[in-house]
This record gives sequence, structure tokens and C-alpha cells, in this order.
Amino acid sequence: MGWREIIPAGSNPLWENLPAEPRFYFVHSYHFDFQRKDEVAATAVYGAEFVCAFRKGNVYGTQFHPEKSHKFGMKVLENFSKIKAEP
Repeated sequence: MGWREIIPAGSNPLWENLPAEPRFYFVHSYHFDFQRKDEVAATAVYGAEFVCAFRKGNVYGTQFHPEKSHKFGMKVLENFSKIKAEP
């Protein structure tokens, strides 16, 4: 539980124009083990590096809480609202 910096994996519209040193609020200690690295959108480190965000087609997910992550989370939510759905 607490604040962690994230490490964006490749180009992703969720991370566009984030303020410097983006930190997000995590509440849970679980994490996912992804078999397909192309679905990993970001990682974070807490003892070890773990996947904290993913993207598969039109589906995005984060382990952190953007709504509790101050200006960083608000920017992610704004970016998400601008993503056009893929057919």
C-alpha cells in the first residue's frame, strides 16, 4: 500500500503527457503474471518488478488506483477518455 513510480512499457496513449516522475497509489499487494509481454503497458517495483498495467485491444487495466493518484491519475483518466475504440 502506498505510492510507486511506474515504468511505461513502450508507446501507450495512457501515458502521454504525464507530469514528471509519475507516481500512482497502490492499495493491493497482488500482481498478474503475463505470458504475453506485448500486453504489458507498465511495470512498477516493490521488492521486485511487477506488471501494474496492461492493454489488450480495447481493454486497459491498472493495479493502481488512478482516481486516488492525484494529478498523475487524473491525466491517465483524461488520456483514457480520449482513446477511440478500435473496430
